[in-house]
Amino acid sequence: MDIRVLRYFIEVVQLNGFSRAADALFITQPAISRSIKKLEDELGTVLLIREVDGVKLTDDGAILYEHAKQILAQFNSMNKALNDKDEPLTGALNVGLPPVIASTYFADIIMAFSSRHPNVELKIFELGTKQMEDAMLEGTVETAAVMLPFNDKDFELTIFSEDHLMLLVAQSHPLAKDKKVNFKQLITERFIFFSEDFRINDLVRSACGIYNIEPQIVGRSNHLDLIIAMVKAGVGITLLPNSMCNKYPIDDLVVIPITSPRLSYQLALATNQNSYQSRSCQAWNKLAIEKLMKENI
Repeated sequence: MDIRVLRYFIEVVQLNGFSRAADALFITQPAISRSIKKLEDELGTVLLIREVDGVKLTDDGAILYEHAKQILAQFNSMNKALNDKDEPLTGALNVGLPPVIASTYFADIIMAFSSRHPNVELKIFELGTKQMEDAMLEGTVETAAVMLPFNDKDFELTIFSEDHLMLLVAQSHPLAKDKKVNFKQLITERFIFFSEDFRINDLVRSACGIYNIEPQIVGRSNHLDLIIAMVKAGVGITLLPNSMCNKYPIDDLVVIPITSPRLSYQLALATNQNSYQSRSCQAWNKLAIEKLMKENI
């Protein structure tokens, strides 16, 4: 079985189509089609069903897909180990940082790492905690910062901070004059959330669940600037980490502490316990832990 064909198969499934996969892989669609057909003949089973709007996995295809992702991640890990020699650090390092964590905790770390290792290309993947787990298991991201709880079976977790959410409202909002708010005061408000896979959303949903209420969501975005702009425009309210509000004060918005319950959480560095860690990854983690722990002393 050719590892390259497994890569083609995974790409077709993830992009939901042969033509889209061909574009992403810079090869022709007939070449991908022939490779998948050869794989099906080799395994003696149909893996994909073509449909009008994409492709559908068969039962056997779903089994292969899950195993193929693991095989490809291990293959990439092996290549990293073979190519990682005692020379100046080079190449690319894929780091996962949720947007609500990146600028607050990692701006100085990114600058220090780039200064120490100028030949390493840092690729920052801004993903929510749920997407981050998949990216790390697949080998797309080598090391990441995550919000707990997180998968501690497959990942080594090093806690570096505890934070809590604050309420942000426009200056014209009725709650803008309050020194603090009870979360019960927010359950009928219109919320602006990050995209579905962000763990912050789960904290808000859990708090609403205490009152048997589903939050009314009027907007979502992965981009912090857009969320803030919607709050300023009076579209709704949002909740952001206290650390971010303290480090980067936001003009024209009022930041208010939330009580009963206080929406707290822990942050941790995560690495895959089952994959080889490149020297660049080890250097990043060492530097990050040194700086993050020093800030918390």
